[in-house]
Amino acid sequence: MKIITVTLNPCVDVNYKLNEPFKVGELNRVPNADITYSGKGINVSRALNKMGKASQALGIFAADGVEDKLRDEGISLLCVNCPGTLRRNTSVIDSEGVQTQINEPGNEISPEKLKEFIGLYKSELNCPDGSCVIISGSIPPGVDKGIYRKLCTIARNFGAYVILDCDGEALSLGLEAIPDLIKPNREEFEALTGKKLSGRGEELRINAAREALRCHLANHTSVLLTLGEDGSVYAGPEGSFMCEAHKTEIKTFKGAGDSFLAAFVYHHIAGDMDCETSLVLASAASARYIGE
Repeated sequence: MKIITVTLNPCVDVNYKLNEPFKVGELNRVPNADITYSGKGINVSRALNKMGKASQALGIFAADGVEDKLRDEGISLLCVNCPGTLRRNTSVIDSEGVQTQINEPGNEISPEKLKEFIGLYKSELNCPDGSCVIISGSIPPGVDKGIYRKLCTIARNFGAYVILDCDGEALSLGLEAIPDLIKPNREEFEALTGKKLSGRGEELRINAAREALRCHLANHTSVLLTLGEDGSVYAGPEGSFMCEAHKTEIKTFKGAGDSFLAAFVYHHIAGDMDCETSLVLASAASARYIGE
């Protein structure tokens, strides 16, 4: 199975790890930043690459040379280039594990560049062995919020297994195209369903599994729901399953959900492993990412 990841709004991740609590409104001296070129789809491709599973990353990039840096990591990338500079996402995680993020919106994408990307997207979907498409992340300024609905519909017409990982209006509109799987976190799922999940630990997982199953039955899409330190749940045609979070020292949160999704795809979608085992292995992969 060919795996395709889509990143319409890639970024430069600038991460700082402090050895003391973050002081709001005061000077914070930081070590040298850890800088990576990413975006949610790129992160999924990066995690799959570490697992030994090749994927084809597609994107719209506004920075010369970034493609070469990603290819140097072993990530196969095809992209449409547009004017501008790559947006920056800055993250500070302090000694108490508190993370502060500052995310830029990105560059506007012209209709011509978006049309060029859709042509590239269709050409990659036209493959004989079947494909799994992972559409994820934020939407660039100037692009209609229904773009993911369109991309999901195109992929389904090619017979692909479609996964959508985004939030807000883009998620609710994308759900209209009936993707095979959505992967919200707790906040994104609560905003989508209007249901506030209560409890902690096992109680929260039980409540989340119940609501995820309702969402699956109402929308005909499987739900892979991450709950941070309270674990994760899955609801789909195979049933509903829960998993505790693996404990680890927190060094970064960025990319943990993408690593979780990559591992679930690797084991369950591409590897045909059962959902419950795949959920446990995805949780372990996420914990390893957080602890890196």
